[in-house]
Amino acid sequence: MKANITRRDFLNGVALGAAAATAAAPFSALAMSSIEATSASYYPPLLNGMRGSHEGSFEVAHALAWRGEKPSQYKALDEHYDLVVVGAGISGLAAAYLYRKQKGPNTRILILDNHDDFGGHAKRNEFEVDGKMLLAFGGSVNLEQAAMSPAAYQLLEEIGVEFKALQDAAASDYWLSNLTADFGYYLGKDLYGENRIVVGPWGTALAGEGDYRALIAGLKLPPRDEELLISLVEGRKDYLADIPLKEKEAYLRGNSYADFLYNKVGLSPLGGKLIEPWAQAMFGVGIECMSVMEGFYLGGPGLMAVGLPDEYTQADTEVDPDAYSNPLFPDGNASVARLFVRKLVPKVAPGHTMQDLVTARFDYSKLDRKDSNVRVRLNSTVVNVANRGSEAVDVSYVSGGEALRVSGDHCILAGYNGMIPHLCPELPQAQKEHLAYGVKVPFIWANVVLKSGAAVKKGGTSVYQCPGSFFPLVSYAPPVSLGSYQSSQRPDDPMVMFMGHMPAPEGDGTQSGRDLCRLGRHKLYTTTFADYEKEIRKQLTGMFGQYGFDPDRDIGAITLNRWSHGYAYEYMELFDPKWKEGEAPHELGRQPIGNISIANSDSEAHAYVQAAIDAAVRAVDEVVG
Repeated sequence: MKANITRRDFLNGVALGAAAATAAAPFSALAMSSIEATSASYYPPLLNGMRGSHEGSFEVAHALAWRGEKPSQYKALDEHYDLVVVGAGISGLAAAYLYRKQKGPNTRILILDNHDDFGGHAKRNEFEVDGKMLLAFGGSVNLEQAAMSPAAYQLLEEIGVEFKALQDAAASDYWLSNLTADFGYYLGKDLYGENRIVVGPWGTALAGEGDYRALIAGLKLPPRDEELLISLVEGRKDYLADIPLKEKEAYLRGNSYADFLYNKVGLSPLGGKLIEPWAQAMFGVGIECMSVMEGFYLGGPGLMAVGLPDEYTQADTEVDPDAYSNPLFPDGNASVARLFVRKLVPKVAPGHTMQDLVTARFDYSKLDRKDSNVRVRLNSTVVNVANRGSEAVDVSYVSGGEALRVSGDHCILAGYNGMIPHLCPELPQAQKEHLAYGVKVPFIWANVVLKSGAAVKKGGTSVYQCPGSFFPLVSYAPPVSLGSYQSSQRPDDPMVMFMGHMPAPEGDGTQSGRDLCRLGRHKLYTTTFADYEKEIRKQLTGMFGQYGFDPDRDIGAITLNRWSHGYAYEYMELFDPKWKEGEAPHELGRQPIGNISIANSDSEAHAYVQAAIDAAVRAVDEVVG
């Protein structure tokens, strides 16, 4: 259970492209660009088309995981490191930083990553439109400040995150950084018969505060749905009156929120799916996969209408003032990754603060230099990690069609759990099964450049939940002005729209959340760029066509961040046992073996920056002793 629910071709006139991932010979050169990573011109944040799990990043890994294929021989490089880190996401970068901090500045560290950019899901999408920089996030969004461990909070401060200044830099009415702000519901005609937007303080309204009756009436739901939704919010009726009090908690944790809304309350999907966009954004699946209690934790109505004692329903008398504040950078947590990289390889970018970081152009040619004690090597897919006695670890990888090997005193695996059994054949079978238990949550984060934001800004808010739509979550890119970076201000300024798609299908009652994530991953790989573009144009027109939006005129570029192996799987009450402390799959799976340790958000079963950092702290403690 979540401790804190929070969860381009336009440039220079190039036409929009359409691309689909295609299978390639796994050990051939698979670069997306002819520009080498050692070149000063190499700058992945500006790359367009299908990003995230982009072509060239997954073929070697798939050959290994699907067919057991990997090179039979490797060229041994004359490179030995104190630590080799596999994965340049937040966990891997934090682990490298912490290890160097403890072992000293002369420590030699190599970080390997299969993507053409560092950061993992903390991907930076950067655009230049008419000489103006526009930024957007490609996967990892905000910082859940109130949920952070002291170690994670202090480390982020240490690398340069100023939490108060960052919160103040965001527009106060931006719901993704201030969960008490207004947001809009977009009800599309495919489900609701006509396109309409209703903006208001929905977070508090669904909890029974303010003029919730008028707000709900604005949705124009069928009369029966409107009546039942108001009843749920007000708590006028106990919809579980037929269940004894001592058995209610078991019902709330053992039955789906969809079953409660549809069968106990009597709502139709028109009313019941209102909470689903946020559920999909947090878990990647629909309300048929969430327990009733999880639905309440996510802000769904009904907590007051199930006959629970006051200790369940009354708010705490003292509320952390930061509990609903989630600071974010203009490019999301990509800036966190960039802060780590600049600390590890200072020559990569000028400056020393988070303010000067935002617009800093990183020199990727400085990431992997022989004269640097810390090296970040991109476009390098690790295929084998093996202890060599008790003295060293051999790490083998494929890069540019070459099979190479380096060694280190220690290795930290900071990719994701599902690949580790394939990378480390020496692991015990039971540990491999524990590592394979969780299934990454697949998703698409699309960024759409608009030549003018005039039409969409008439919608009345910056964040929309869209039940029943292809993209359940639609938002402006973070309206955060920091340092010399200014987010779009005037109505007709160019801007970026962010759209989230979760491909897991609706469950039929026989599948677990993990089953649905696997099906969603397959759908993600087989859906083309052109198909996504079609859905983007359709939905933005449905939402903002009433205000004059024209996709042919207004859309300048589309960048898709495809994450087939997305967020860490978080245990769900309907499908996962309540394990004793220390006996959950993620805890048993993350045990070190020899000189190999594991650090990733999967190892914490929590899909947040603080989890990635906590995992790095633990892994470095294991390595350093």
